[in-house]
Amino acid sequence: MAAALFAGCTKPADDTKPTTAPVDNPTDAPADPTAVPATDAPVVTDAPTPTPEPTPEPFKDPYAIAIMDYDEAETKSYSFDTIKSNGKILCDGTVTAYRLEIEDTIDGTDGSINEVSMRGWAGFLEEEILKIGYQIDDGPVVFGNFFENTEAAVKGAGGEYAVRFCVNVPVANLTGAQHELKVVAEVESGLYYMNPEANPFALFYDGPAAADHALDGVIGAGEYSAQYTLSKANAQTWTGTDMGDRVINYYLDIRDGALYVGCEVIGCAAGDMPQLNFNPGARIDATPGLFITFKVGDTLTVLQHNHKTALKDDPNPGGVDITSLIENKIVNNDGTYVFEVKLPADLFKVTDVEKADQFELGAEKLYFGMFAVLGGGGYTNQSNAPGSSWNCVDLGVHEYFIK
Repeated sequence: MAAALFAGCTKPADDTKPTTAPVDNPTDAPADPTAVPATDAPVVTDAPTPTPEPTPEPFKDPYAIAIMDYDEAETKSYSFDTIKSNGKILCDGTVTAYRLEIEDTIDGTDGSINEVSMRGWAGFLEEEILKIGYQIDDGPVVFGNFFENTEAAVKGAGGEYAVRFCVNVPVANLTGAQHELKVVAEVESGLYYMNPEANPFALFYDGPAAADHALDGVIGAGEYSAQYTLSKANAQTWTGTDMGDRVINYYLDIRDGALYVGCEVIGCAAGDMPQLNFNPGARIDATPGLFITFKVGDTLTVLQHNHKTALKDDPNPGGVDITSLIENKIVNNDGTYVFEVKLPADLFKVTDVEKADQFELGAEKLYFGMFAVLGGGGYTNQSNAPGSSWNCVDLGVHEYFIK
């Protein structure tokens, strides 16, 4: 600071010496007529003025979900009563004190925790709670059958629209620290986080470190970041058939510039086909989705449907074989098929839909829906089973995503 102040000072004038050096060329000397005038005028050339490239507008996700805070709603009362881990009660009736002691975080770094449950009740003043679900970080809201019997005392405290619920959040495939687990309610006016500031229905969860992917037909702990199930409990059909006891567990993870998919196909037969229907970056709404079919058997066959991609320049709706273009492994464990595949980024660059090829895997949400053709019957978890339209927007291929 002292140096800076000194540098800004001036030295007192000395009357015995000139304050400036002699001028060799007085300012009133005649100008050199051959000199180029020193001006800021632009130099005229014959080159055309370049037109600046337009700045591309960032893609706006049409399906970004607006979720309001609980205190923005007209509510009567609530209570956060119980926290459970793998079904074991960690605290009951003393959630506030317990959360202070554990700093809101469930420790699952040893990989032993598969599920965290948050139990309580809430009541809105003039709106019925239609659905209760959960959100992990900024992922999709997943609704389920989480309502419990609502006691008279809860109605007395929370009003006529009060309901009790226990939301079970699957965490077996969450790796890394500080995942936020949040309870979400849907009423007629929209979605609300059940997180009043004084006592939020939210917890943090720390999982184990992510494991390296090994395409060995074994769904290893920490290999995948998301898991979803297609079963009779959530499937609907457009073929009038019954899924029965068959279950398909899908495991997903975007890593190293690829989508890794693991799948457990339980109670199915050779030739059955788990499927995923993609809408990369929500960019192909007006067309059928990019279907990927996995046909199980002694070997795995992988098919691409409906669109040309940077991986395969073939839009055959019936499917074109891309098995040789991807890494894969399938095993048969006593009738349960388990397969793993690595789907490269080029598979999600749809080249026959305007701007769809601009999607970059991992840069935006990768929307998908679960489908399957089992024993000739078709099944999906989407809100709309295929009817007259197979377009993404009509099917609802925006309810699940991974990023």
